[in-house]
Amino acid sequence: MIGALEKLANAAPSSFHVLEPAKAKRLGGATMVIPSPQDVANAVALIPPGETRTILDLRRQLAADAGAEIACPAATIKHWKWVAWASQEPLAPADIQACPWWRILKDGKLSPHLPGGLDHHRQLLDLELN
Repeated sequence: MIGALEKLANAAPSSFHVLEPAKAKRLGGATMVIPSPQDVANAVALIPPGETRTILDLRRQLAADAGAEIACPAATIKHWKWVAWASQEPLAPADIQACPWWRILKDGKLSPHLPGGLDHHRQLLDLELN
């Protein structure tokens, strides 16, 4: 099984796409960025302590940063999870280790699919709020 750091190292850079009309209609935008894991980590790092954003908020920020109308939903979620898991590894780069992945909520809720599950996600948020 490939570890999170290896996934980050092998990830494609971000890319910008002009969508076909049918796909643009379905996704809600004519241009789409597929963000890199580093793009996701950089955007998450800008969220102030004690604040949260949803995946949708993150996608909007990534799209705006890239000059696109939308950011790929699947890549955004996948890369958020990769960054979260990689942040737990001792050999991760400092910016990845420091990435406050817990400030992102999926559909406004905590995610059980991140390091430590729901309890750890809640604990990290509570530490910042108190």
